[in-house]
Amino acid sequence: MAYGHAERTLAAIRLLETQTAELLYSLPRLDAEQSNWLKEAVEARSRAVHAPASGRPADGSPDVGH
Repeated sequence: MAYGHAERTLAAIRLLETQTAELLYSLPRLDAEQSNWLKEAVEARSRAVHAPASGRPADGSPDVGH
């Protein structure tokens, strides 16, 4: 697999994001920076989960940047 190293690195990053989110969820209060990070992480994961397998935007429009 040509991109095996990238997939392993991405898996490690996703694991760290998950662990960080779990830690933040366990805190009684979050400061503004923590709250913003958690919101962005949850939104990014939601977009990734709902993205079509074709790599095209969910609305079906062409991916102009690629």
